[in-house]
Amino acid sequence: MHAWPCHWIKRGWFAMKKVQMGSLAVGVLVTVATATSVAAQSPPSPTLNTLEVERLASSNTPEAHARLGAHFAALAEQYASQARRHTSMSKRFLGNPSRNLGAGTSAHCRRLAELNTRSAETLGKLAAHHNALAAGAPSVSPPDSARFEMGAGAPAPTEEQLDALAATAGTPAEHGRLARYFLDARQPLFQRRDSHARMARAYRALPRGASAAAPHCDRLVSRLREAAKEASGAAALHRALADTVR
Repeated sequence: MHAWPCHWIKRGWFAMKKVQMGSLAVGVLVTVATATSVAAQSPPSPTLNTLEVERLASSNTPEAHARLGAHFAALAEQYASQARRHTSMSKRFLGNPSRNLGAGTSAHCRRLAELNTRSAETLGKLAAHHNALAAGAPSVSPPDSARFEMGAGAPAPTEEQLDALAATAGTPAEHGRLARYFLDARQPLFQRRDSHARMARAYRALPRGASAAAPHCDRLVSRLREAAKEASGAAALHRALADTVR
């Protein structure tokens, strides 16, 4: 899960406060267009973010299945590309002068290539499954595909996309997705906070000159702690809103 910076968490929190005070508009997540004219002329990326995947996977419309089919097909190609890259790296490391290092790294890359290939195959089948459903044909989800329908492999939503969802969320499901997202966002913040706290202690154990770095880590710890607190507050707010709009 992506670790959102403190300033973003705060901005999202204040946006949600505004939603809480105003009337709730029932809507869907809107992908914000880019400001440049070149980007505006380009076709939208078929790859969805994690929240979009979860939202569409809970729908059962031809349009939702078509979007998911395009997303999973694009994701399959990404995994296939990674598999090719790791296969190439595996072959190159076999020629490393250090036999032990080269052989070990080559085996690691080969294993990654196998995992990526397997994921690409599953995603290809999942894309075909949703394309069939979009066309009105019966179809069954392929094995080991549930994790991808829950957003695995998809990018995190951008700040603009999260702001749009917070501004338009008006159903328990939409608020529930946001609550889960912010709860998940806390974990990497906790991990980074603890990591910098350990670094601060380590710096203080060093000679005086090196220990000057400890206050920098202390500041990061404070910011990460505040960001985690904001994420917790945002999650609590959306849980409350989910109950309010039932």
